[in-house]
Amino acid sequence: MGRRRRRRRGPGSGRGASRRRQTPRRKILITSVSPAGDVNSSSPTIRATVEDREGYYLSKHDIDLYLDGEDKWFSYRRATGELKCPTGKLSSGTHTVEIEAYVETDDGGDRTGRKKWTFNVKK
Repeated sequence: MGRRRRRRRGPGSGRGASRRRQTPRRKILITSVSPAGDVNSSSPTIRATVEDREGYYLSKHDIDLYLDGEDKWFSYRRATGELKCPTGKLSSGTHTVEIEAYVETDDGGDRTGRKKWTFNVKK
């Protein structure tokens, strides 16, 4: 189940000034994220839609998902942009999810989309 990625970055990396160079606009959208708020299940499934605004397809290798800072396995349907990640059994309390997606631009640069949110497991 090992994933091969084009780039290996940790959560929140790559935010320096060198990453701000001008490249053609390709915007990655990460929407429809769940769970959020209070969750009664100790084993929720993380869900999101990850897509390029210009309609270019992303592959699973273009996406990283972290739960509480730990790299997680997930499934991704390229045709719909649907991402799913089973969490396994989680402890009570607040948990943080971060999704990062990367695409290369036509001039050899790249664009990054990020979404970070929390949810609270209540038992």
